[in-house]
Amino acid sequence: MTEYGENLPPEKIAQLKRTATAMSLAVGVIMLGMKFGAWAATSSVSVLSALMDSILDSAMGLINFLAVRQALRPADREHRFGYGKAEPVASLAQSAFIIGVAIVISFEAIDRFTHPFPIDNAAWGVAAMVGVVALMGGLVLYQQYVIRLTGSLVVRADSLHYKADVMMHIGIIVSLLIAGVGGVAWVDSAIALVIAVYLAWNAKSILMEALDVLMDRELSDEERHHIRAIALSHPEVHDVHDLRTRSSGDQLFIQLHVEMAPAIPLRDAHQFAEEVIDSLLEVYPNAEVQIHQEPVGMPRHRSWCRGAGLNPTPGEYGETP
Repeated sequence: MTEYGENLPPEKIAQLKRTATAMSLAVGVIMLGMKFGAWAATSSVSVLSALMDSILDSAMGLINFLAVRQALRPADREHRFGYGKAEPVASLAQSAFIIGVAIVISFEAIDRFTHPFPIDNAAWGVAAMVGVVALMGGLVLYQQYVIRLTGSLVVRADSLHYKADVMMHIGIIVSLLIAGVGGVAWVDSAIALVIAVYLAWNAKSILMEALDVLMDRELSDEERHHIRAIALSHPEVHDVHDLRTRSSGDQLFIQLHVEMAPAIPLRDAHQFAEEVIDSLLEVYPNAEVQIHQEPVGMPRHRSWCRGAGLNPTPGEYGETP
């Protein structure tokens, strides 16, 4: 297994991603109703922060639901590499919404801190928050299952947010017990401020991961070494260099140069390259693989490096020193 999940057919991956985003949307709507009732009963600013977060969850659940379906569209004449980057675009929007919610919660918490008032019906609020935590816990478990199998960026971002929400709502339960039962009203505002900071930090992680995909960041060193090892396992491949990788949704793009004996006929070299591609596709079934064959010892021009202003040295771009 790799960081991109098990060897599943594309239709199974698509089904899992659709189900995960649909469940997130449904759970978000249910929690929205529960939190609105809790806020109406308690007037707690920490519950209000949870309500605003739930409004965000419902909006982003709808965006993710649509983004996944867009990302799963097959490539066409205008989009030859497919629509996979719809997922990180949705994640980018999600991080921006989360930061906005964190700012609004912070202002409300500061205002409530300077103008505190008692929390009413704390028991109702606690009961609602316990139910919300149970719903989120079940959703996160399913999302982790889908992430393990598909590597979906949208589902991963959504799950990361819900994991933070679980801790956030446990904090709200504590604040309701202290502020409502214990009569310490300022705790409610303090918990809301902690929630705002936590949401903003959470948004940073989602933002950076989405930017990595949109900026075509390379796969991890572990994955690149694995790809190189697969190519070198072919008996006719003497070396591998100029390995480049990127991802778009659940699809990977792998490009590499392989060195073979100079006397091999072109037909045989092509066949050997196809065999390397087949070996890579066994491990990365959703990858598009391009291989350039070279004779052993051929000087490497790397016009793509010079065009980018790079001066490659041994050990860069997949070569070994």
